[in-house]
Amino acid sequence: MIDLHSHIIPGVDDGAATVDDALEMARVARDDGITTVVATPHRNPWSYREDRVDAERRLEEVRLACRREGVELQLLLGGEAYISPDLVEQVESGLALTINGSRYLLIEWPYEHYPPYSERVLFELQVHGIVPIIAHAERYRIIRRDPFYLVTLIERGVLVQVTASGLLGEFGPEIQRTTEMLVAGRLAHVIASDSHGVDRRPPRLSAARDRAVTLVGEPAARAMVSDIPRRIIENEPIELPAPKPRKPQPFWAFWRSG
Repeated sequence: MIDLHSHIIPGVDDGAATVDDALEMARVARDDGITTVVATPHRNPWSYREDRVDAERRLEEVRLACRREGVELQLLLGGEAYISPDLVEQVESGLALTINGSRYLLIEWPYEHYPPYSERVLFELQVHGIVPIIAHAERYRIIRRDPFYLVTLIERGVLVQVTASGLLGEFGPEIQRTTEMLVAGRLAHVIASDSHGVDRRPPRLSAARDRAVTLVGEPAARAMVSDIPRRIIENEPIELPAPKPRKPQPFWAFWRSG
């Protein structure tokens, strides 16, 4: 399995604080059957903005610790970019880091609102050859209200990532229902841990993969933690499955929603 979203680089954001913390995360991931972790520190002008060389240096410290301790795990570099009107410029300057230097960029939004420039920025990224991946989609208010809002974006080639712990109910029943709906409706393409430590969203995928099997079957669930992430890190094109059509709601659902 490949974990495409992890805050394993120490000392740069709210993830691992030290190399020892990162090493413990690596052990947990390895023991869960994960073979590759993409380090995706928050990258934006008001947090971690050192150049790529600094990020690679810090990640190499974790690689060396893993080799010293016999933890076999491939560690690759990416970043989690924050949606911004100048996101294309951030990619071009090297502030926003794509996944393993590929065309794929992990992007997060504010949880409670959807900035009006979002679709313009997504379009500009795609014009410049960048494929956006929406990070932890289940947590955004706009998606919780209407998961099918993602259909148009997916039809335009945008990928969607959901969080393993969200699928397992660790964020509560509302987010679990949203995550299940995204997976079952083919509105999500990648399951990742978004791990911040061994106790905070631990770097495990197997239980979420098994839950996804019950929703979409074994081949599709495996693709979300193995096949699609592999194509992303290898910078290969991805043919997205068509989202399932929205099921019509009974009239009393609208009455209950007010």
